[in-house]
Amino acid sequence: MWRFFRTARMGMRSAPFVSRKSLFTTSSAVGAAATMFTGSLIFNDKSVRSLEGVDVDSSIDPFPTAVTQKENKLIGSDHKLVATGVRSVTFISFKVYGVGLYVAAKDEGKIASTVKEYLQKHEGKSVADLFNDKEISQQLVDDIAQKVPYAVRITPVRNTDFGHLRDGLTKSILASPMAKTIKQEVGEGVEQLRQVFLGFKGSVPKNHTLWVISDTKNVSVSYEGKKLTEMGVINEPSIARVLLVLYLSNAKPLSESLRKNFVSYVEGQV
Repeated sequence: MWRFFRTARMGMRSAPFVSRKSLFTTSSAVGAAATMFTGSLIFNDKSVRSLEGVDVDSSIDPFPTAVTQKENKLIGSDHKLVATGVRSVTFISFKVYGVGLYVAAKDEGKIASTVKEYLQKHEGKSVADLFNDKEISQQLVDDIAQKVPYAVRITPVRNTDFGHLRDGLTKSILASPMAKTIKQEVGEGVEQLRQVFLGFKGSVPKNHTLWVISDTKNVSVSYEGKKLTEMGVINEPSIARVLLVLYLSNAKPLSESLRKNFVSYVEGQV
């Protein structure tokens, strides 16, 4: 989980130097590296924070702690990494991909204010209680998705192909509880998602990345291998909502580790 330690705003000279060697010499050092975001020190218990970023899984490169518009022109503003996890097929504990959630620093307040509204509405419940409740968590995450742009980084931990990535996303979306309540909208969105993958065939090596970026209305999909390639845009707003609910609510989350990591992040913000 992410643990947030609020500090006074510091300059770079006040940050202690930690060498790469000291980060990895003993098992007790795992998760001890820290980085600063707007005056906060962010530690990760389960992922190793290295000089390059956050180690989500040993088979893939660390995830960068920030993504700028210069690096990915599809995002509306610079984004920071707020949660990471791994997608696994539970019944055989088969790891599929590492996943990271990025949001713009300027939008973090929208997440906090939305959660506070739910805390007031559900008096006596904690942040964890809200996100652990299957019904409330779906409503809460749906509200966040409609207010906060986000980017999801999907990086396979083993070689795969575009067909598997497409099928995994479409099947998950269609199986979501929300797909039953807004069936027509989700169906149209899934068809647009399939269209995005047309023309993209063949293998996707491990460590390459699929970016799914929401501006709260549209979802842009891009592929990052040796270079960043725009794949297409889904104009059906329900897809941005369903995807975030699939990852962050407690209704059969696609990545329980990502969900828990996000809850810890929110607890540090509220």
